[in-house]
Amino acid sequence: MKYIWGLLFALVVECAFSQELPQWKEGYMDIHHINTGRGDCTFCILPDGTTLLIDAGENNRVGERVVAAKPDDTKKAGEWIADYIRYFIPNDKENIDYYLLTHYHSDHIGSWLHKKEDKGRYYLTGISEVYRNFPAKVIVDRGDDFMPPSDKDSCYMNYRNFVKTISDCTKRETFNVGSCKQFVLCNEPEKYHSFGVRNVYANGKVWDGNTGVTSLFSDKGNYSKSEMPRENMYSCVIKLSYGAFDYYTGGDIPGFPRPGRPKWHDIETPVSDVVGKVEVAVLNHHGNEDGTNENFLRNLSPQNVIMSTWDALHPNHTVLYRLFSKEIYPEERKIFSTNMHPATKIVIGDLVDRMASYQGHIMVRVYPGGNKYRMYVFDDAVPISESHVIYESDLFECVK
Repeated sequence: MKYIWGLLFALVVECAFSQELPQWKEGYMDIHHINTGRGDCTFCILPDGTTLLIDAGENNRVGERVVAAKPDDTKKAGEWIADYIRYFIPNDKENIDYYLLTHYHSDHIGSWLHKKEDKGRYYLTGISEVYRNFPAKVIVDRGDDFMPPSDKDSCYMNYRNFVKTISDCTKRETFNVGSCKQFVLCNEPEKYHSFGVRNVYANGKVWDGNTGVTSLFSDKGNYSKSEMPRENMYSCVIKLSYGAFDYYTGGDIPGFPRPGRPKWHDIETPVSDVVGKVEVAVLNHHGNEDGTNENFLRNLSPQNVIMSTWDALHPNHTVLYRLFSKEIYPEERKIFSTNMHPATKIVIGDLVDRMASYQGHIMVRVYPGGNKYRMYVFDDAVPISESHVIYESDLFECVK
């Protein structure tokens, strides 16, 4: 009898999680963390149908250290991302309103080891591959004027060639720190006054919480070798708000200076000071060892944490210890990861079992008005058109 009831229970669970993937409706805000196993990509459908794509990476690393491509390697990461967007984008739109590229690393913008577009001007990889399927109206990045990568950086130069080529049909803007008007609703903004995107940080400048910005970097014109900032430290950071719901994402900013480096290499602390409490936070730098310090977690105190992971180092086990620590902040929280490398599971041990999910596309759905939201995980082992829900959370209340 127990066996029969067990089978019935399993069938009920399977049916519950085999539902069709939830589609966007007007007034909802859906935030999709697309897993290709090759880098970061977040696709946002805002309350009036405005679309925002944050990064579209495609790193060129292969080997035992990295996870398998998702769903497989029959297509490039940018093509899988385009398929995903095509499945969810409202009204069969053929373009995306905004791209935001947080910084110039391959797992955020694409590498260079693939074929070029028809006229041979740039490689189709990551963001440029997505653009071929879904052109952007506006591309926002950290610009080329402040500490750009070297001309020898092939990923950056490919991106430069790409944005130069498309300049006649797509506007490129430099991320404006402190602004709340760079990413605005394009369709019916008058219906959603509680929605907004705040540009918090980039290139060593952080919003001061009012109308100005503060410089975090040394005033010295030239840096010594030990002081020299790294590309991750320039990442663009935003806080996305809808009603009482707040969401944080910040590229790869660090929270722990490398040995011998100055304290101002900790970007997480001053950024989180001004961001404050959020419902959902994306971990900086994939949950790597140089991020997620105690100040960052305490200030944000997220109910749900998302990690975009693709390497055996993602996430670091000490990061997970901090994430689960009630000594840092007492509220309950759930932890999600897009991938978990087998070697990482061995190192992390029992902490893996405490995670809500460690494999799959992750979606945040915020309901009309922005007072309630839910977390989903979709199967990433098959194309998105064949996928299904493998995790659905209870309804979360936004508490301020």
